[in-house]
Amino acid sequence: MDMNNQYNSQRPPSGSGKRFWHIWGPFLINWGIGTLAGIVAMSAFMTVYLATHSTDLLSYYQDQEAAMKLVEKMMEILMRYATEIQGATAFITIPVMTFLYFRDRKREKLTGIVPNKKAAAVQYLPMLFMAGLLNIAINNLIMIGNLSSYSAEYRETSEAFYSASLGMQILCLGLLVPVAEELVFRGLMYRRLREDTGVAASVIYSAVVFGLFHGNMVQMLYGTAMGLMLAYVCEKYGTVAAPIAAHITVNLVSILATYFHVYNRIQENILIVGTVTVACAAGAAGMFLSVQRIDEKPDASDKNKEPFGESKS
Repeated sequence: MDMNNQYNSQRPPSGSGKRFWHIWGPFLINWGIGTLAGIVAMSAFMTVYLATHSTDLLSYYQDQEAAMKLVEKMMEILMRYATEIQGATAFITIPVMTFLYFRDRKREKLTGIVPNKKAAAVQYLPMLFMAGLLNIAINNLIMIGNLSSYSAEYRETSEAFYSASLGMQILCLGLLVPVAEELVFRGLMYRRLREDTGVAASVIYSAVVFGLFHGNMVQMLYGTAMGLMLAYVCEKYGTVAAPIAAHITVNLVSILATYFHVYNRIQENILIVGTVTVACAAGAAGMFLSVQRIDEKPDASDKNKEPFGESKS
C-alpha cells in the first residue's frame, strides 16, 4: 500500500478552525442529528404520556421525586425504542453525508487527483467472508472473556437494540446504520485524514474514533477492531461501497446470530466455542490474505481518466 501517494498533494483547508471542521464536521453533524432525534423522541413520549395521565400533571410540578421518576420512565421508554431512533437518525444522516461525500469527490476531480482503483465485484466475496468470520471470532472472545460483566451500559444497550422486532433490527441496525456510519467514518473522516497524514495513521485514527463513538468499554474495543478492518477495506477497494458492504455483513451476522441464539449455543461447550473461534479467526486470516493481494494503486493509464472512471474528452 502506497503511504505517500497523490492524496498527500492535496492539503486540507488551512487554519486550525477550518481544518478541525474539515475533519470533525461529518462526525459532529451526525452526533447533532442523533442528539436532536433523541430530544424529539423524548419530547414526543413525554407529551403523549402527560396527555394520557393528566390527573398526575400537578404532582409532577409540585413533587421533585415524582418528576424524577417521570424522567426515568421516559428514559426507559426511550431505550425501548433505541433501534427505531437509531434508524431514524441514520435515515436523516445518509442524504447529508452522501452530499458531502460526492462534494469531496468533485473536489478531488477538480484538483486532478486520481483515486485508487475500484476492485472487481468478484473480489468482494473474500472481503465479506472475512468481515463475517471476524465478527464471530471477536464476539466469541468477548463472551469467553466475560467482558460484558464489566459494562452495565453495554448490556443495557444490547438488550435495548435486540428487543425490537427482527424486521426492524434488519432495517435499522443491519442496513441504515451501517450506511450512515460508513459515510461518516470511512467515506468522509478517513478519506479526509488520508489527504494529510497518509494511510497508516488515518486507518488507526479513524478506527479509534469509531470505537470511542460507541460509548462503552466493550463496544469501544469491538468498534476499534472493526474500524481497522473497515478502513483497510475502504483503502483496498477504492470506494466507500466496500466498507458499507462489510459493515452490513457484520451487523446482519450479529443480528441473526443473536436472534437465533447461536452465540448462546456455542458458549455451552468450551471445546465448541474454542474450535469455532479458532476456525473463524483462521478463516478470516485466509480471506485477509486474498484481500491483501488486491492491487489498489492507480495504473499509469488511470491518470488520463476522471476520478469516477470516465475517460477525459
